Amino acid sequence: MHPVAASTLKAKNEGSGLFGFLTALVTLYYTSVMMGNFETALGAYVGPSMAVILVTIFALFYQQRRSVKEFEQGGNYTTLEQTVTMLTPEGNRVEVPAEDGEGRFNVRSMLFVYLIYAVLMGSTEILGLGLLS
Repeated sequence: MHPVAASTLKAKNEGSGLFGFLTALVTLYYTSVMMGNFETALGAYVGPSMAVILVTIFALFYQQRRSVKEFEQGGNYTTLEQTVTMLTPEGNRVEVPAEDGEGRFNVRSMLFVYLIYAVLMGSTEILGLGLLS
């Protein structure tokens, strides 16, 4: 990749690692809450031991289907929202961002997303539906 394009991509995606990490944590939290509630509801019909086994099978099946779906899509795509393919003087084609504006991972928008995460997880715990209750 062209050095200029690489530095522009780095600046545009600054903070994406933290965003991905926190999104993964929120997803893991809500998956655990969902599976716990499903296990409790199912335990009333088949007993707690069988409910744990069925929930585990369900979780593994769900994850396997999700992985197959992502694999079938190929994963060969760009994560940039707007790009332009340019020809370098060496004859290589590179994708560069279409504009040099502020990146999508700026502090203001990320703070808003983190606030939404905190409100969602906090309200789940306050209502007694979360992992701690």
